[in-house]
Amino acid sequence: MTKFFSTISIICLFISVLLFYSCKKKTDEPEGKPYMTGPLSHNIPPYVYKSRDYTFIASDITSPQGVSYKWGATGFTPDSCFVQTYTSTTPDKTGPFSISLSAMYEGYTNLSITQVVVVIDSLFWDCVTEVVEGSGFIQDPRDGAIYHTRVYGDLEWFVQNLNWEEAGNSYNKIEALGTPFGRIYSWNEAVTGISGGETAGVGATGLGGGPQGVCPPEWSVPTNEDWAHLATVVNGGESLSFFDNWNGIADPLCTYAKMNGVLLWPYSPHNLKSNTALWNGLPAGNSSNYGKRFENMDRYGFWLSSSESDSNNGYYRYINYNSNQFPYHFTDKHSFGASVRCVRLIVTAPDS
Repeated sequence: MTKFFSTISIICLFISVLLFYSCKKKTDEPEGKPYMTGPLSHNIPPYVYKSRDYTFIASDITSPQGVSYKWGATGFTPDSCFVQTYTSTTPDKTGPFSISLSAMYEGYTNLSITQVVVVIDSLFWDCVTEVVEGSGFIQDPRDGAIYHTRVYGDLEWFVQNLNWEEAGNSYNKIEALGTPFGRIYSWNEAVTGISGGETAGVGATGLGGGPQGVCPPEWSVPTNEDWAHLATVVNGGESLSFFDNWNGIADPLCTYAKMNGVLLWPYSPHNLKSNTALWNGLPAGNSSNYGKRFENMDRYGFWLSSSESDSNNGYYRYINYNSNQFPYHFTDKHSFGASVRCVRLIVTAPDS
């Protein structure tokens, strides 16, 4: 009997060991297919122009080698293809569209991502609605761009931000955002420019006496004096210094504009953005860290003055969506970037 139970114990021990290793083997085996190494990514911008060719590149899958990529984009031409570098024509209609990208390799789990792309018009007055056209316009002889203008007192101002592409950056370096918001320039970029055009001394006085900088020929980056003149006109002729906070001036200079039907400024009862001065102020945001960081688009508008605060700093003015002030500040000339409006003095012909 003892021998019987010993035999049974040995058999049970053998079965237990067999089950243990059997279960362990199943646990250690991978469930399903292995994953690829590296995050699937691409260079698709969130905003693109309509009816234009773009080249999108899939990247960052490091293993296995020889991965197949598939693109899909309803409304784009072509709608889909199996390539790593995908050249496509964007839709001729504005609005949000989706582009999908998949990575595939036999024996591995497929990866897929989707990017929403907003298609916009390349012309400012077609791209942005609820803005008021100027009483005049000019064509920049350097690149053919057209800017609308309006006269305020003795100065003619752009009523849209400058978008000269030979300096500065569009917001987040997204080309298409230069159309609604213009480009963002550091003080040095704006005042010095790279066109080699006319240059006035930084301390120049008199309306329209600032440097040409990045502005078209015969136009200049506004000085503190030019800004104060604008505010005085908007204030009904009551004089305002550049160094005032300009209470009540933000509302008449800003507009509740829309792009593809979406409001660009958030609503605020403190700044209704009536645009009664027809200046079309928009929340183009700013750059910092020498153009490496972009922020505040849809909350702030910043505009440079060509006047110095000191040898290292220049002035600018800004509007917050939730305030009816248009205060000033100063920044170092290299790292901070803001929008530019160009001005010129109205020359009146002498009486005959």
